[in-house]
Amino acid sequence: MDRNINNREEVIELLNKRIETSRTEGGVADSNISDHDISVLLNELQIFQLELEMQNEELKVSYQLLEAERAKLAGFFNHAPVGYFILDSIGFIHEANQTGADLLKVKRQALFKKRFHSFFEEGNLPALSNFLEKVAASRQRQYIEISILPDHKDAFYARIEGVSIMDTVSEKVQFYITVADITESRNAQQKLLDTSHRLAMTLSASDTGTWTMNLKRQRIFLDEYSHSIFELDPKTFDGRIRSFLTFIHPKDRERVTQVFSFPAAQLSKVDIEFEIITSQGKQKVIYVQGNEIQGLNDNTYLAGIIMDITEKTNLARQAVRLQEENQRNILSATFNAQEKERLQISSALHDSICQILYGIKINLQSIQRKHSLSTEFGNVNLLLDQVIRETREMSYELTPSVLRDFGFAAGIQELGQRLSVPGFQIATDINADFSKLNEEKQLYLFRIIQELINNCMKHAQASLAEIKMFEEDGWLKLTFKDNGKGFGVKVERSLLNGSGLRSIKNRIFLLNGEMDLESSSLGTIIEIKINYDNLQHN
Repeated sequence: MDRNINNREEVIELLNKRIETSRTEGGVADSNISDHDISVLLNELQIFQLELEMQNEELKVSYQLLEAERAKLAGFFNHAPVGYFILDSIGFIHEANQTGADLLKVKRQALFKKRFHSFFEEGNLPALSNFLEKVAASRQRQYIEISILPDHKDAFYARIEGVSIMDTVSEKVQFYITVADITESRNAQQKLLDTSHRLAMTLSASDTGTWTMNLKRQRIFLDEYSHSIFELDPKTFDGRIRSFLTFIHPKDRERVTQVFSFPAAQLSKVDIEFEIITSQGKQKVIYVQGNEIQGLNDNTYLAGIIMDITEKTNLARQAVRLQEENQRNILSATFNAQEKERLQISSALHDSICQILYGIKINLQSIQRKHSLSTEFGNVNLLLDQVIRETREMSYELTPSVLRDFGFAAGIQELGQRLSVPGFQIATDINADFSKLNEEKQLYLFRIIQELINNCMKHAQASLAEIKMFEEDGWLKLTFKDNGKGFGVKVERSLLNGSGLRSIKNRIFLLNGEMDLESSSLGTIIEIKINYDNLQHN
């Protein structure tokens, strides 16, 4: 393009020179210009004309493109989601987009030369002026969140951002301002703040804290109250799950670790109670509950509540202890009453009925000798012997005097020998001296063994029963084993239906003991374990 322009200027200059040189002194053209020269000049002029027309078309296309871009930018400017304003140094509006006019509820043309301050309540004018001063003094973008009152009745909350620009024409500062309506988000934020405040008050009143756990990052976040439960300093606690687990009581640590070691996809709910040892060494019981929360970008985490239930647990345990103690007292009173009644019956059998039977036998024997009636009185003597023997055994079972006379081990051995018959043998192995035990506790143990033997004789169809009793590591251990047919029904049902097992279990409960029972078609094994110290005191 530049080359063509230069050529055209050269041709025009050449043409002017030839015209000048072709004129005579009288102003008549020189006839020396040839037709060829004229033809060349005309051809050059036509070329120049074509080039000018082409340049004119290019200028039209460029102008149309510029108009289209201007219209596009004007559309963006007017219909932007935020309001745009250009203010002069004292706050008059020089330019605004349609969105800004709509926010201020004024026609766009009516905004020009109107002061921006006129759309604010008087109480907010100092804050606006301070904002514009900051914008003018700084090259950085400034912002303010403030209430705007466009028509003096329908206020909205806006976020205003601005920068200062030096106008190259007037060489004065102008403010480029954006205004966005944040009323909805502000209300939502206030609602969330109110909800959080109410939740915090509720949790505080109920002694409840909150926690959030990110299993992927292995981090846990505790609120202020949760930190106080663990007696932690938020500045020093690193927030790692493994650090959190170190406060779990050793007896619960494995169980809690298993809960929080699940992959996030498999752990949707947490509901667990465990003991902790705080950073100050205090032992507490806490309850943790939580659920899976689906966050942004498929980020899954756990969130829930945490409660210090130490006092509640202690009260519950105390209530259980009191209930157990009351139950023990009732059982103890019941068994003591039974033993007293047995003692009375035993004394009556031994001291009264047996003596009468002996007297009858002696009198009958005297009559037999005087009248030589041995045959007639033989059967009567046999029956009397049987009645006396059974009465003595009944008296013994009611009150085992052998415990008092010969000691606990001898009493158990004598019980086994006395109840053994050709088809059912009882083997006893008592390898410790239990005579020093409290007499009442000795009687409880004797009744337990007595009931075990009776149950075996009645139901097991066994040929052999073994009783072992020994002391080990401060525990008295009693093992009863038979080779019978075992329980035909579940042990729980036997406890409900049979008074024998219930009586055994109640006495074990009185002694604070434990019982394990295994039964099969090959026989039954019952193991009883009791703290030895519990047997030496009332």
